[in-house]
Amino acid sequence: MYRVLALSSMTVVLLTAGVQAQAPASATAQVDEAPPLLAVPAGYKYDSRGRRDPFVNPIPKPTKPEADIPVIRPPGLKGVLVSEAKLMGVVTSKEPGMNKVVIQAPGNKTYFAARGDALFDAVVKEIRPDAVVFLLAPPKGQPQLNNREVVRKVNPAPGEN
Repeated sequence: MYRVLALSSMTVVLLTAGVQAQAPASATAQVDEAPPLLAVPAGYKYDSRGRRDPFVNPIPKPTKPEADIPVIRPPGLKGVLVSEAKLMGVVTSKEPGMNKVVIQAPGNKTYFAARGDALFDAVVKEIRPDAVVFLLAPPKGQPQLNNREVVRKVNPAPGEN
């Protein structure tokens, strides 16, 4: 009987020791597999029934514009913007086709332009004795919806040009 008691107590001790050895391993396995705090349970789907999702921001984030590719302008008069051009004078002739306009560009470069000559963003439409009419051209790749004309005077009053 002493043997039976000793054998049964040894069996109980070995079984409890085995269970205790396995318990910490399974506890660490559960801790490693725990989902993140704000995770959505697997298989969950929000049913809106015509309502907006309360967890989605109703104001969309502004999209970042694509990096503007610097425009390479051609040299000479074809690379001058109308806003950069300064009218220095008008050379008139008895023949209207011989009229020229004197344009000063950045860098103190001076150009003579006749009717029909192109700048970077416009074309000389008309040369008057005291002003020049430019026909603005749309940026490349965009349709020309309306003809916008800009009148630049040779000797403008303050705030006029």
